[in-house]
Amino acid sequence: MKRYPKDLLTLLISLFVLGACQNPSGIGLEVNPADKIEGILTDTLTVHAVTLRDDSARSSSFAETVFGWINDPVIGTTKADIALAIGRPSTVPRIRSDATIDSVILVLPYGTEYFGDTLSPTFALQVRQLDEAYTDGNFATKEWAVKDEIIGSKTVGRFAYKLTDSVSIMRHIDGKDSLVKAVPQLRLSLSPAFFKELLSESVDSALLSTEAGFNDHVKGLYLSVDESAMTGVGGLVTLRGAQDVAGIELTYRQPNGEEGEDADIDTVRTFLPTTVADGYSGTIFRRITSSIARTYTANVLEQLGNPAGNYAQVYAQAPGGLRTRLRIPYIDSLKGRNIAVNKAELVLYVDDEASAGVFDHQAPRLTLYREDIAGQRQPIPDGDSRTSGGGFGGDGRSLWYRYGNWRAFGGNLQGLNDGRRRYIFHLTSYIQDLLLGKINSAEFFIAPAAVSDSQVPYYPVLNVGSRAVINNPGGTGELRMKLNIYYTQQPN
Repeated sequence: MKRYPKDLLTLLISLFVLGACQNPSGIGLEVNPADKIEGILTDTLTVHAVTLRDDSARSSSFAETVFGWINDPVIGTTKADIALAIGRPSTVPRIRSDATIDSVILVLPYGTEYFGDTLSPTFALQVRQLDEAYTDGNFATKEWAVKDEIIGSKTVGRFAYKLTDSVSIMRHIDGKDSLVKAVPQLRLSLSPAFFKELLSESVDSALLSTEAGFNDHVKGLYLSVDESAMTGVGGLVTLRGAQDVAGIELTYRQPNGEEGEDADIDTVRTFLPTTVADGYSGTIFRRITSSIARTYTANVLEQLGNPAGNYAQVYAQAPGGLRTRLRIPYIDSLKGRNIAVNKAELVLYVDDEASAGVFDHQAPRLTLYREDIAGQRQPIPDGDSRTSGGGFGGDGRSLWYRYGNWRAFGGNLQGLNDGRRRYIFHLTSYIQDLLLGKINSAEFFIAPAAVSDSQVPYYPVLNVGSRAVINNPGGTGELRMKLNIYYTQQPN
């Protein structure tokens, strides 16, 4: 205990000695000017940009998939329909000719994403039967064969997808009907006559006894928006194949087939699921998929026809529609100079004048990725959120564990209150790898991503329908695309 005052005195004397140094750096020995290390900011690396078509995607890869109709004045029109299975229940209903169907309700829970008009949208929905048996694993570009007869329709003023939009529905619980709250969901009444014929007792029971036979008979449903009834911008929402919720609720009454005192009316309640679980692996199969058709504006088509160009305005559009390719043409000017990159950030400004007064919504989040020499998509090191599989984790994984989300990498829309809406990505490891030759291609891609996605996607997405219009004027304008690199020039 007696030694502590002496140690404290020694520490104070040391601090006074260091404080008396005249070295302008404050600490350490004088440095030979030839060996000095200086931090430098360079904004001379311009970015070239062009819009390209994105690849299509499979809905089975996502928990949510896009549905709706949107008329974007800058990019064009997107129509996202839904094809879905009529699942075989454990007990297949056999409806008699003297039965009375009380209700047939198609139930599709909402996802978490919406992009479009939030003030006055109106959507005219229609349901038809598929004219081909539903199959899994199709790309969203598939055009399904659909029958003409409309077996269900509904006009909704808006998609009630928020958590506060829970619905109250009647459930038969413990022998009585009870009013219960359920997750936000789209509910459409379907034709009782159609289902009475579809599941009639006259249908060969052998045909309905297997999954394949049942699916071939019922085929599936097709949900769409009636374009002819649409006005304004519209919007795209996501629907999800939630187990035990997504499907068809069918209730009917029919005589029990007995006579005399035993004669009675049976009430049958059954559920035909669109989502099934594999009995062995427990894997959930969401038998619901988007079918997407688009028309593009002349400005978009011009870029799609000239992929080698560099444009002042570029576009990124989901689901699986358009992506922007960015190039750093002058990155070689920094190679071979023994540079340590301290920080690199890509700044992309929104073109606020593109659709001002008509539809000025922008994607709340973008993603960024690259392609390898084989043309396969890969995350960049800073945005690699993979926890397993080939390739290294990179900065994205370390930031992932540190912050718990993708915001450390960037890509979320900023500047909502200062009139300079922009996206910022942190590309420090990626730029360093380019300078060291670990990555050879100085081009990368941006596309919309869902805010609800906990990963940094580098593949085409179907779980969001947003778009971004990015400004890229020539010259040195303040709102041009720019890659800011803070680096340290080290002696050779």
